[in-house]
Amino acid sequence: MSVSSSSSGQRVLVSYTAPPIFLGSPNWNKVHAAIISQLPLKNIHWKSTRKGIVRTIQELDVTLVPFESLRDEHASQVPVTVLEKPLLHIFIVHCEVNVLAGLRVLRFSYYVV
Repeated sequence: MSVSSSSSGQRVLVSYTAPPIFLGSPNWNKVHAAIISQLPLKNIHWKSTRKGIVRTIQELDVTLVPFESLRDEHASQVPVTVLEKPLLHIFIVHCEVNVLAGLRVLRFSYYVV
């Protein structure tokens, strides 16, 4: 069975956030461009656990929105449809190289002991 989101004209909301220092950096611009280049998502497959049927979404339009923009105190927190609120929240973590090097050292020393 095939379900196509693009034929209905609806978009799925995905929110994102990261530490403010990262969001203001050139690295964020690269990450954001890389994510956008993958949209719309195409040929998404999943298998139903009850019926064992493989289903496909041929194309899924995704709108990225900053997580901080979702807090509107005057708007209703109860959506009319499930597509009015983000279905996925992405938190982007930025690790300094020194931190990663320290983790590698800790892992290595753990295995050596």
